[in-house]
Amino acid sequence: MKKNKMKTIVPTYAVLIFFALIWVLPLAVAVIKSFTINGFGNYGYVLSYEKINYFRVIFNSMFISIISALTVTLITTLAAFAFSKMKFIGSRLIYGMILACLAVPVAAVTSPLFATIKNLGLLDRHFGVILPLVAFNAPMMLLMLKNYFDTIPDELLESARIDGAGTFRIWYEFMLPLSVPMIANVLVLTFIYSWNDYLVPLLVMRSEKNYPVTLAAQFFMSSTYQSPVDVARIYAVMILLALPSILVYLFSQKFLVAGVTAGSVKG
Repeated sequence: MKKNKMKTIVPTYAVLIFFALIWVLPLAVAVIKSFTINGFGNYGYVLSYEKINYFRVIFNSMFISIISALTVTLITTLAAFAFSKMKFIGSRLIYGMILACLAVPVAAVTSPLFATIKNLGLLDRHFGVILPLVAFNAPMMLLMLKNYFDTIPDELLESARIDGAGTFRIWYEFMLPLSVPMIANVLVLTFIYSWNDYLVPLLVMRSEKNYPVTLAAQFFMSSTYQSPVDVARIYAVMILLALPSILVYLFSQKFLVAGVTAGSVKG
């Protein structure tokens, strides 16, 4: 029995270790390269760079990503509750139209998106980036939350309604506490997607002081690779700009796993 179990476990762990190495190896190489020649001096160079303020860049990305994540979570929890637990005319059609937006690439709507942002007076403003990111991330998060809400028994909500709870109270006091793993999942994924987005900030932002990390990287990496020092500094830039999102992902990994696992089986 133990031999059969070992035959199953060993290949499984071998595959997992292989894929873990594929992810970790480039990051390890980047860290090692970033310390070549000047060591921590490469990181000091990035933090004191004259053309653009690293901490301002991090603040811009943090602000955009956090507001986008909170807004998407609020909107999609309300919408998922409506589509999952409330019956109204045209619900399937509306839900299907929202999900159809997943098939539209962002690059296909850059022209109308730019015109809309410009007409709203949101060019070179944080909310000019936040609003499109909310719109582009909401359909996927709605799909995840709606599928999760479907697993919550309707009988539980009916008993709450019999006890006198209104629709908003049921959403706030019952659906949200029961959906914490998936809500955390939505928060983290939206944060990471917003942090890593390049196209929307490229369309909207004009001044360097408002640049998020995806745009600011070009200033740090504008060297001509004339020496190994330039290469080491570029690796240091890559590590520092990616560090916040990596930390968010690592510290929230248990919520991501819990959310995926909880939503994978319909009760």
